[in-house]
Amino acid sequence: MEDTAPSSIPRAFWPETVAAWSEPQDQLFRSFWRSGQPLKSMLENNPWLQPPSLKEPLVWGQGGYWDTAVGREHAYWQDQDLPQATQDIVQMRKDFARWGYCLIEDGLSPPQCQAFLQRLLNQAEGEMAAGIQQITPSGQYVNTLINKGDQFAGCIQHDPRAVQAGPLLEQLTDETLGKGWICHSFLANGADPGGYPQALHMDQGPLLPWVTEEAPALVNTMFIPQDVDAWNGGTLIIPGSHKAVIDAGSGGVIEALPPTINLEAKAGTILFFDGRLIHGTGVNRSDRKRFVATMSNVKPWMRTQENWVVSVAPDILAQASPKLRHRLGFQALTYGSTVEGFGLAGNGRLEDPWGDIRTFREAVDQGDYERVRSLSGSSSPDQLQRNYTVGQAMRRAKAGHKRQKT
Repeated sequence: MEDTAPSSIPRAFWPETVAAWSEPQDQLFRSFWRSGQPLKSMLENNPWLQPPSLKEPLVWGQGGYWDTAVGREHAYWQDQDLPQATQDIVQMRKDFARWGYCLIEDGLSPPQCQAFLQRLLNQAEGEMAAGIQQITPSGQYVNTLINKGDQFAGCIQHDPRAVQAGPLLEQLTDETLGKGWICHSFLANGADPGGYPQALHMDQGPLLPWVTEEAPALVNTMFIPQDVDAWNGGTLIIPGSHKAVIDAGSGGVIEALPPTINLEAKAGTILFFDGRLIHGTGVNRSDRKRFVATMSNVKPWMRTQENWVVSVAPDILAQASPKLRHRLGFQALTYGSTVEGFGLAGNGRLEDPWGDIRTFREAVDQGDYERVRSLSGSSSPDQLQRNYTVGQAMRRAKAGHKRQKT
């Protein structure tokens, strides 16, 4: 790139000029993006939601959000018609719309549940032994479950062999996000004995202060492989709080909120909840680890929390079904996950050959990714005839398209 003499650049483009005409009050949308809403007002109008100091012992009996009970034992909530575990999809829809969550009874069969929990416990123990554990103030996390057990890949695909409620989960997720959604992350959330409560939050928080006011852009599926309650750190939730967020709107204010409850659920239950629901990890007062595992799902244009294209193990990718590859973000479409322009013609649908970006990841794994660099009509034959990876992807797409037509 050639140097441009400062004297030849129009004064309007000088950094000093731009800065002089960019006072805070003149900047586009500054007040909106810096509003901190609705979280700012949520804490201001509900001071009991302030997280505890991690440098001091946890205090009980003073109204902290972690100092609560399960719904049926809570003075405020015990007479409310809160969601109960059910296998009735009609009731689930009603619960989800009204309360921001629903509970799926025996979503994991007893054998599925036991295998799920044992794999989590073994993995957590192994990561501790290897010195690579992720410890949070609440407890140990086990990340990137896709690489750590076949059942987790099955859960992402809603395969009934891994999660017997898979077809029901597929239907509810399609209704909530629209078909073509992808997996945001899949990790196990631990509540360790003596830990602290997680700060209450909404998982769709990164979009704030913009609030999607009709449907969420993120929805969670929480697999509960062991009994949870107020004693062992059952997830803290404010039932119906998604409506307070919706009512506040983009950049708006959240007024006084009702109290939290601890989730109470039997092993094998699945919690399906709105990304705008205010929640957090509870305090584990038992003497045993408590694990749940949360699979977050998002609209396909959103950036995922887990960078699957990097983190998925090569052998997992090689064996992955088209459905699993799609959910892990290996299916590019016009507005997301394109590589060197490949995918701009993609429609985002399952098995669309024009969005299949596996070729690029495989080239990285093999150490022979050939990127397109500076070229011209007079480039050397060697430069023009290289086996560029984007060319390989295009040829693969053409062959796949031809097979689909025949």
